[in-house]
Amino acid sequence: MKRIRKRDLIVVFFRSFFIQAAWNYERMLSLGFCYCLIPIAKRLFDNEDKVSEFLKRHLDFFNSHPYMANYALGAVANIEQQAIIKNWDDSKPVEVFKKRVIGPLGAIGDTLFWQLLLPFLGVVGVVSLIFFKIWGALVFLLIYNFFHISARIRGLTKSYQKGFDIIRDLSFRGTTKFFKYMQYSFTSILGVALVFFVSYTHSKYALNGVVIFGISALFSFFANKKQRLSIDLVLIIVVIGALIIGLIVGD
Repeated sequence: MKRIRKRDLIVVFFRSFFIQAAWNYERMLSLGFCYCLIPIAKRLFDNEDKVSEFLKRHLDFFNSHPYMANYALGAVANIEQQAIIKNWDDSKPVEVFKKRVIGPLGAIGDTLFWQLLLPFLGVVGVVSLIFFKIWGALVFLLIYNFFHISARIRGLTKSYQKGFDIIRDLSFRGTTKFFKYMQYSFTSILGVALVFFVSYTHSKYALNGVVIFGISALFSFFANKKQRLSIDLVLIIVVIGALIIGLIVGD
C-alpha cells in the first residue's frame, strides 16, 4: 500500500487556498474540500473505482471557517490511510469525524479571525497608514497573513499527525477563556494606541484623551465582568460616549 508523503500534504496545503472557489448553499465547502483531497485519493488508491468512491464520499456536506478547514483535511487524510491499513469495513468513522468537527472549526475560526484578529489588525493597519503611508497597508497584510497562513500550516500538519485525536484540541469551551484574554489584551493595546495617537497629533488634547480612555476602560472592564452587557453594545456605548465627551471637552 502507498503511504501519504510530505509532498502530498504540501499539494493539499496549496489547494486549501481555493477551498471556497466552488462554495455553494447546498453543501457549503464540500466541493473545495473534495478538490483539496484529490492528491490523497490518487496516492492511496490505484483503482479508479476506489478513487471515485473516495471523492463521492467527500462531496457530502461540509462547512468550516476556511482557515481552519485544514484541521479537517489533515485528519481526514490520516483516517483514510488508517482505514486501508486496518482494513475497516466501511467509511462511517470518517463521516462521523467530519460531522463532529464542523461546529468547533466554525466557532473557533469565526471568533479568532473575524471577531478578534481582523478588527484589531484592521485598526493597526489604519494607524500604520497614517504614520507610514502606503507601507502601512503592507504592515497589515504581512501581520494578518502571518497568522492565517500559520493556522493553515499548523492545522494540516498537526491534524495529520493526530488523526481522530485532533478533536481534543478543538474544544471551543476550552478556548473561550483564551479568547477572552485576547479580547481584553487587544482592547487595552488599541486604547493605548489611541491615547498615543491623540498625544502625537494634538498634544494639547493629550490629557483629555487619557481621561476619556481611562473612563472607557473602567466602564468596559466592569460591564464585561458583571456580564450585564454584550461586547458589541459596550463598544458602541464607549465609542459614542468618547465622541460626546471629546466634543464637549474639545470646545
